[in-house]
Amino acid sequence: MSVIRFGILDEAFKNPNFRSKRFSELRLEAFLRIQQREGKVGKVLNALHPTKRLLVETVVAMLESKKPNEILADEVLETSGVSKGSMYHHFEDLQELVETAQLVRYSKWIDASIDFMTTYVLGANSKENFIESLRKLTELTQSVDRKGARAERARALAACFDNPRMAKAMGEETQRHTDALADIIHEVQNRGFVRPEVDAKAIAVFIQSYTLGKMVNDYNPTGVNDETWVNLIHDMAVRTFVTP
Repeated sequence: MSVIRFGILDEAFKNPNFRSKRFSELRLEAFLRIQQREGKVGKVLNALHPTKRLLVETVVAMLESKKPNEILADEVLETSGVSKGSMYHHFEDLQELVETAQLVRYSKWIDASIDFMTTYVLGANSKENFIESLRKLTELTQSVDRKGARAERARALAACFDNPRMAKAMGEETQRHTDALADIIHEVQNRGFVRPEVDAKAIAVFIQSYTLGKMVNDYNPTGVNDETWVNLIHDMAVRTFVTP
């Protein structure tokens, strides 16, 4: 199986200060509260029947190089070694299997995002350091290197249209992500880095919105350059919710 890569985490963990300071600088109560929202994917996969898990992991790996509509049942069966009867015993149809794999990939991205935000943002020990972390966070999430990840997330969200089954599951993941980011923001509000009168959940939605919304510029041949875009986002963040 191939491994899903998260360039943001790879970049963040190059700095040895992140992991070494993680437990010493974070308030344990806040850290544990946020961590409870992580790791959902592993728990879900571990709870699956081995055959069902194998099918899901097979399609998760296939989605590294294929679009959802390019996944063929025969290829899934050949790659996994699972019989057709077993596949349709565990899934109503191929679409349900592909949707499940899309959700797993989306959930893995959320787990990585929560872990990164916890390490990076909560690792700040002063308002100045917090502002620097926000800048670096924006640079990493808005990078052109994240174009493919943004497109995949948008594709997964688009699959929710006229699909109550997918919409319900995706809604639960989106709520988990928003709540986790809001927890992180509440903590930096308690430290005096973020204005207390600004709603933490609104900030969490704002962060997700401009991160995914960069897609508007990704496919514009004469779009805004990354530095100009990052400067705008950073300036808006500092002016809107960072403590004066």
